[in-house]
Amino acid sequence: MKKLLLNPFENTSETKLLLFGLALTAAGSYLAYLFNGRYDGVIDLHFTGTVTLLQPFLDNLINIACLASVLFLTGKLINKKTRFIDILNPVLIARVPFYLLTLTNFNNFISDITESLLEKIDLKNMPTDIDIAPSSVLMLTLFSLLAIICIIWFVILLYNGFKIAANSKTSLHKVYFALSILAAEIISGIAISLLNY
Repeated sequence: MKKLLLNPFENTSETKLLLFGLALTAAGSYLAYLFNGRYDGVIDLHFTGTVTLLQPFLDNLINIACLASVLFLTGKLINKKTRFIDILNPVLIARVPFYLLTLTNFNNFISDITESLLEKIDLKNMPTDIDIAPSSVLMLTLFSLLAIICIIWFVILLYNGFKIAANSKTSLHKVYFALSILAAEIISGIAISLLNY
């Protein structure tokens, strides 16, 4: 079970991984639509008041294209035999934690708590005492912890797949990998904000 959750890439065929990854991407995009989530960056998930059906699908398309392209170039730098399909599959599968995270906004739960807190906080005239329900603080803390776990899970999945695809072995390769995620995050964030759909 641990191998399935952290490294499903070794013993699964590339065709199965691709089909499974595409199916999960479609399901995750639809979940984001249902729960008002936007994947507005490679490692971003934000909840808004309303989301159109097309927005999370386009978000995912941009994020997957940016991350797969940058990691493919990095993989080629490490190992000239790196294939695009071997990079694409981990990118598709690694996004699963973000799809699961959308479920936390059932009935706009997280976005309503966040919005109510933002209404009470005025940064220009910061009051000395803000009346915030302890339950709201607890729920946001739990959500934050869950989000951190999902990001860690995402990175582990992505790295395990990338390591196999590019035959990554050295510490310098790990630095390349980390910089690739950062570059893809910046590129995808800019692309999504420029499209502003």
